[in-house]
Amino acid sequence: MLSNEKIIYGILFLTFNCLIFSMSLFSQESYDSTKSKWIFSSHGESYLTISENGKRGEKISDFQFNHNRLNTPAVNHATIGVKHVSNRFRIETALHTGTYVRDNYSAENSLLRSFYKAFAGFRINSKKNTWMDAGIFPSYIGFESVNPFDNITVSRSLLAENSPYYLTGLRINHPLKKWGEITFYLLTGWQRIAPQRKNSLPSFGWQWNQQLKDNSLLNWSFYGGSDQPDASRKMRYFNNFYWQKQYRSWTFITGMDIGAEQTTKASNRYNFWWSPIFITGFALSEKWKGGIRMEHYSDRNSVIIKTKNGESFNGSGFSMNIDYKPTASIKFRAEFRKLSATKKVFYTISPSSDQISQMILSIGYRLSQLP
Repeated sequence: MLSNEKIIYGILFLTFNCLIFSMSLFSQESYDSTKSKWIFSSHGESYLTISENGKRGEKISDFQFNHNRLNTPAVNHATIGVKHVSNRFRIETALHTGTYVRDNYSAENSLLRSFYKAFAGFRINSKKNTWMDAGIFPSYIGFESVNPFDNITVSRSLLAENSPYYLTGLRINHPLKKWGEITFYLLTGWQRIAPQRKNSLPSFGWQWNQQLKDNSLLNWSFYGGSDQPDASRKMRYFNNFYWQKQYRSWTFITGMDIGAEQTTKASNRYNFWWSPIFITGFALSEKWKGGIRMEHYSDRNSVIIKTKNGESFNGSGFSMNIDYKPTASIKFRAEFRKLSATKKVFYTISPSSDQISQMILSIGYRLSQLP
């Protein structure tokens, strides 16, 4: 069996070669802007999360990674990057910083955590538009991202915060015509850039989505692998389902995460976690929009959510927000959010609490080639 280290070296080798070939191709195609182009892009978000019971500058919890500093202005995420696209090759690389990066990439090497994206790919079959990419790329799991312009709500859901935001490996994307689109993945692990030491088993997964005639989208994302070294290997299987519908000035998203991990190595027993969610967004005008979210997250065996005080998490949340977007590049946002749990897992002025209310004020900004 190939070790995880050999897999990552293979991925880096393929990425390097794709970069070289793509640069060569660009030099041949640069005379035709319809075939080849470079695109610069950047986006960022500054925020202030206000909570009466929160300590200034402290985290809200151990399982939230966005807008996770209380009562002090901060930058959640800022990135700058460039991508090259042509008929046969594509490259994308971007660097980033912010409190999100410090919290969510803390386990990565200090150099690697600076990369938001770093992948290269080529078209395997030009007629069927099949692509293969290698490198670091955003996660295929879920419908939320760290880009403030991609999300209906200001904060990220508990579902999103506790599934991968980024992945490293190989992916092959293939359209299925009437049956939508599917992408297969070979990965270094569950939200990992560098492979885990003494873990020789690669992870795998897929994403299938189908655009329906009623202006809605169905998605199923699956992940399989282990987040443990070989000596204590426990297999993890994870499913993300969601349905998204656009109806006039309304957007509806309903989804469910369901995961299972072996209790011990080679066991037939599993610990489960699950998370249902419902989000609706509505456009009041071209510049004003709003959103409402209801969510629940249950991880009674602490498979994913590991709190500092060792308590397991089982809780729910509600949020409502209003957005003002004066231009395509600026978005002002305000959100009220309340989270409650069965145990004391949130940081407050007292040692901990089973609930927290917060107001998030944010400004999103971007410089890019806009659609």
